[in-house]
Amino acid sequence: MWYRKVIKFMVLMVGILIANLITLWIDSYFFSYKSKFPAYLFTWIGMGVIVLIYYPLFTRIDKWSTKVGDKFIKAGKKVWGRKLGATIAFIIALLFLYYLYGKEWFNSNVLKDFFRTIYSS
Repeated sequence: MWYRKVIKFMVLMVGILIANLITLWIDSYFFSYKSKFPAYLFTWIGMGVIVLIYYPLFTRIDKWSTKVGDKFIKAGKKVWGRKLGATIAFIIALLFLYYLYGKEWFNSNVLKDFFRTIYSS
């Protein structure tokens, strides 16, 4: 039964990363308007928008992202078997999220760079 705990952790981990990535995208979009307002006004507007957007988002995002992660892990189980499938699905999801975070943070394909470094060693 230890494997159920591992799967639960994998789903939670993918869910957390998805939720954080969504909030990064919202922040990035919102801050693209920063130069259109004076700092004192943008700060008040920003604080209000954060509460208006993030309150309902955070009350639902954990449930949504966990559901998506759980479905992805279950799909992996169906394709490759119970333990192996969940593990492979988790690794695929993690690599995809790694790629998206690299694009967001560095505007670069860090996944390609990562594998290039591994194979060149």
